[in-house]
Amino acid sequence: MSNGPKTKKYSGDFYRSFLRLGREDRRSVALRILRNQRVLGDLYDHFLIQDALREPGAGVSWEDYLHPNKSAAS
Repeated sequence: MSNGPKTKKYSGDFYRSFLRLGREDRRSVALRILRNQRVLGDLYDHFLIQDALREPGAGVSWEDYLHPNKSAAS
């Protein structure tokens, strides 16, 4: 999906419309969205990434992660 200017405008319009709904309608829409497995997967990914970013430790490049013995031999 594109993240161009039109997409950002539509997402802002959607969010403002969502906020204008009554409490029960917002709850209903939110639950409907969260029943979508792709959306739920994205949400899980987001929280896993946030947890990982809070973990202390040294960063590892993607290349070193994929080939751990290559960098140790160098």
